[in-house]
Amino acid sequence: MPETPLGAFLRARRSRLAPDEAGLPTTAGRRRTPGLRREEVAARAGISADYYARLEQGRQRVPTGPVLDGIAAALQLAGPERAYLHRLAGHHRRAAAPAPAEPPAVPATTLALLDTLDAAPAFVTGPTFDLLAWNRPAGLLMAWPERRPPHERNLLWQVFCCPNGDRSGNLAASGSIGADLVASLRAHHADRPGDRGLDTLVRRLSADSPAFAALWDRHRAGAPGPGRLHVRHPALDTEVLEYTVLPLPEEGRHVFAFLAPPGSRARDAFAAVHADEPGPSGP
Repeated sequence: MPETPLGAFLRARRSRLAPDEAGLPTTAGRRRTPGLRREEVAARAGISADYYARLEQGRQRVPTGPVLDGIAAALQLAGPERAYLHRLAGHHRRAAAPAPAEPPAVPATTLALLDTLDAAPAFVTGPTFDLLAWNRPAGLLMAWPERRPPHERNLLWQVFCCPNGDRSGNLAASGSIGADLVASLRAHHADRPGDRGLDTLVRRLSADSPAFAALWDRHRAGAPGPGRLHVRHPALDTEVLEYTVLPLPEEGRHVFAFLAPPGSRARDAFAAVHADEPGPSGP
């Protein structure tokens, strides 16, 4: 049978949970497959091994909420991934609406916020991390997105495909900006199963970046949060920028704001480019 998103998620998470992490005794000899066995997950979830196998194989109709909660506990899923599991199974899923031809304008108050950050790169992203607006320091950091083709005006492209963003620290399997962005995109994907534009984005990034493809196949889900960006940029003397993420009232939109170390040449460069031509930019 064709692979289902629910089955793929369950298999991926089961294969990455070691027996000792799940509190199971390790047996002598090698296991044929990594992670937990199906019957071990089923026993921990309080369901039959056959029922769980049908879920992974896409042969079982939508399971109930308590069954999903039992599976989530068995696989040690955190809150966002527990919610993601329910959405994959069809619980509380919003119908996929067609994407608008043009994204709604970024409000003037948000643009003004970007402009006040005179020495801090800051930009607004949409649900799939398209860059909707950015201040002049962010333009310097990202090599002037307004001069790039549309598909490159995207934070995922910046992190995974741009030469300045190709740093191992950005692409680690956990605790990196790359892992955070992919987990957020995966969560958004569950709510829009028929969004062909989103599917095209995932296919393009998977083809262009083996690191993106590997993270996508981990099937983690969550929201973007603060972290560190590793950069390689001729105008900056620092290789790490701390950043924070602020959710906006508009669904799926966030402000990313980066902070260069005080007294660094990077902070001076950001302040200087802001003074040259104040005001945020956009596509």
